[in-house]
Amino acid sequence: MHTTESRKMLKDLKKMTGIEMMVLENLTLLDIVEARDLAIKLERSIIEKKDAIRVLKVQARLEDLSVYCVKMEKVVRKGKTKIYTYWYASWRDGRKVKNVYIGSTNNLSYIEALAKARRLKATFLGLEA
Repeated sequence: MHTTESRKMLKDLKKMTGIEMMVLENLTLLDIVEARDLAIKLERSIIEKKDAIRVLKVQARLEDLSVYCVKMEKVVRKGKTKIYTYWYASWRDGRKVKNVYIGSTNNLSYIEALAKARRLKATFLGLEA
């Protein structure tokens, strides 16, 4: 797994949720009215954070891919070769690595290739792009 911005946010959010859950456990032990009100607010906050964690997991999974340029040398005429360059994307599928052709470097910039790779990975995973 690559270290992406979504993964960093996901890690921080999980840590905050864990801390809030520990505080919630301690608040439920108290028999104070204010503690119960605070516990209810914390429960709502934990539920919202868990929903955000689910969304960030999907987003981090889509961001976890590599886009790179491949150069291929082909013989066009006798004794003459031409070098073609293509964009490829790769990501892990279980224990295997999935390599996918994206397009020619003449037609796509790196940013366009990255966006297309994310769309292809989303369809591969069965998610909406």
